[in-house]
Amino acid sequence: MRELLILLLIGAVGYLAYDDYYKQRPALEQAQQQIQQLSATSGQARRTWAPVNRTPPAWFEKRLDEGPALEQSQRHQRKDEVPGTPRP
Repeated sequence: MRELLILLLIGAVGYLAYDDYYKQRPALEQAQQQIQQLSATSGQARRTWAPVNRTPPAWFEKRLDEGPALEQSQRHQRKDEVPGTPRP
């Protein structure tokens, strides 16, 4: 008797799952079509895109020209730290 009840329960769950899927199937197909359309339009947009060679801003070029000042290494210190003392 217990096995029959379990089988009926499994059958009912399977039926409800299939029924739910069957009702949502048109929505799933519509969503797939929309995804395909979006993929197609984005694919076309990618084909027409061309890279643009932009020049860096003037302030950036100026900072690059100051190169040696940027390349100097400096040791960062805390406010209360005395220079030259090793950290624990």
